[in-house]
Amino acid sequence: MLQKNGLCSVRRGDLQVRFRVGFTLIELLVVIAIIAILAAILFPVFSQARAKARQAACLNNLKQIGLGVMQYTQDYDESFPICRFAGTSTQSWLNWKYIIFPYVKNLQIYECPESRAQTARMMGDPNVWRGSPMDETWAFCNPSSQWYTNDPLCIVPQNANLWFPRGYTVNGTVFESTAHPTISIRTRNQAELDAPAETFYILDGRNYEASTVATVVARCWPAPPGDPFGGNVPDASSPVGYVRQYGWLINHLGGSQYVFADGHAKWTKVPLTIMNNLWKWACFQRPGERTFHGGYWLGGTAVPADFNPSICGGVSDSATCRSLGVALMAAEYK
Repeated sequence: MLQKNGLCSVRRGDLQVRFRVGFTLIELLVVIAIIAILAAILFPVFSQARAKARQAACLNNLKQIGLGVMQYTQDYDESFPICRFAGTSTQSWLNWKYIIFPYVKNLQIYECPESRAQTARMMGDPNVWRGSPMDETWAFCNPSSQWYTNDPLCIVPQNANLWFPRGYTVNGTVFESTAHPTISIRTRNQAELDAPAETFYILDGRNYEASTVATVVARCWPAPPGDPFGGNVPDASSPVGYVRQYGWLINHLGGSQYVFADGHAKWTKVPLTIMNNLWKWACFQRPGERTFHGGYWLGGTAVPADFNPSICGGVSDSATCRSLGVALMAAEYK
């Protein structure tokens, strides 16, 4: 075999065959460019496919939780589970997750596959509602927690060694109810809801608490900036100059997922939850709609209420409030 100018030749009698060995630099660059283009096209597709799979797994979790809640309401005269029980310290809480656990009997369904990644930016914050890796009961009742209270109520989860992840929370705008050792509270009944199929019950959230109210996701009034964890940040596109940095909802491909008060679960875009008032919040009230106001940080147990500027930041009407709610919501949901 002879080699000359990058070509090899082999002679067999009167027959001589010439062929090239290896690739030229230009050919290699062309192949690399083609691979890079294919990778740029396919990697986002693969990433979206994985996100879609996590979304489907989360929705399945919520469907099972919704079924457990409906079984509970059937056993207790159509009353929803109490949101939480507060201990003598008022910070040691057992919540609805414990109440429906006998119906679902699966700890893993209480955590969205997206939850840990999307709450990771809050971990390490000294404020318990942002920095706790588990839910409120773990934060106040687990001896390994930096916020441990040693409340007498803590003996229940400690003996059961049952701790729940943060994430799925009740719509506190409608269903907030907190019982204390000396106070009994009546929970929300299905008969009090005009449209259970259009009312959130459980949200796929980032919160460590048992409930989440509408104001942490969207509200119709601006607040002073400066809170880097869910507070307002400057945004030129906002009509008031600020948006929520992010709400307490897990972002699934631009939307979030919910269990409704009739037990069904589905994904929907966050702006639609405001314009259609799926929160059933008084500030977002639509004509003829029965709405509520309250939540643990808004005066305690949620109560029926109509739109009132005094509870809605001084905004003159609910239509304006809904529009501003969408404009001020976290940019990641738009």
